[in-house]
Amino acid sequence: MQTVTSIINPYLFEKQYDAFIKFVEEKSNIAFVSFASHPYTDQQEGYKYQIYRVARNKLSFHTWKNYDIGSGKIVLATIEAIEFSDNNLVPWQNRYGEQNRPHQPLFEAIGNPVKTEEIESVLFNLYHSSNDEQIFDELIKIFGRNYSLLAYLYFIKDNSKYLPIAPTYFDRAFSLLGIEFKTSQRCSWENYFVYLQLISTIKIMLIEELKNEVSLLDAHSFAWMLSAQMEREDKLADVSEYLSRSSTERDSIVKSRIGQGQFRQSLIEYWSACAVTGCKELKLLRASHIKPWSECGDIERLSLYNGLLLSPNLDVCFDAGFISFDDLGHILISNKISANDLQALSINKEMKLSNISSEHKKYLQYHRKHIYKQS
Repeated sequence: MQTVTSIINPYLFEKQYDAFIKFVEEKSNIAFVSFASHPYTDQQEGYKYQIYRVARNKLSFHTWKNYDIGSGKIVLATIEAIEFSDNNLVPWQNRYGEQNRPHQPLFEAIGNPVKTEEIESVLFNLYHSSNDEQIFDELIKIFGRNYSLLAYLYFIKDNSKYLPIAPTYFDRAFSLLGIEFKTSQRCSWENYFVYLQLISTIKIMLIEELKNEVSLLDAHSFAWMLSAQMEREDKLADVSEYLSRSSTERDSIVKSRIGQGQFRQSLIEYWSACAVTGCKELKLLRASHIKPWSECGDIERLSLYNGLLLSPNLDVCFDAGFISFDDLGHILISNKISANDLQALSINKEMKLSNISSEHKKYLQYHRKHIYKQS
């Protein structure tokens, strides 16, 4: 089984995500809140949902019976589910030439009872059983390693689990996100499974950014747009400086994004305990950036003066802008949080940072101006 030699790089993902938001908003002049509600992503990528619905309607596999196997009904329905005008998920059109159509074996089966029964038996099992891995190999025997066709047939089965694929574009999208994984010329169930897992991971990362529902197909669209639209129009984020750094430096920058590695250790050495409460149990403390990670340059991301070691309640309130600190380290409390909630969180106006330096001030000023929910 092919393995993924690197996970999605959080730094590269966030950079390209920010570029994606900017790209979509420039195209539409409308703020991007979600995939479901935005007109540009719906216009560009929403057609895949329609293809899914039309293809399933034409296939009507829920009406198939065992006695249909060998009748030709299933073969003809599958051809119809591929060959309709708006379907660009499979290269079926005449311009590719009849002999180059990925579903050519379906036509060759017409009038051939033995071939028809063989193909229809596999297709029936695809849509009426859960033996997806075994059936993938059987489909390869029929259609060859036509990745776009096989992925499409699975996509029609269940778009909450399976996705179409365009290997060249997705290989490039994965590369832009720091993933060393290829799909081109590697059609297999194992490869397809990893591809789906990677898109699923992108989905989770998008949900974390957008704080709302993102479908697997939305994540698919995000990756597609990076390589198929944004790169062509030179709208990707410039990450050349990051990529020019050594692997050790890149690793430090990535780890700083999730409060690990050098950044967290430097905060532990500086503060030795919660910067406000004095709690010394390090397992409970969070390494929090003052100026958000996504807004920082590489040096700022690793600066110990751009970080606070905080207990979880303070960390969450600080990140959300319900509290901040003045240049002397005294706590500022927004009137956007209730007195009852403050009491429940054990936060009070007497709190202050224990060891503030002049180097902290520029970051605290940024936080007060851009993050803190002022009255």
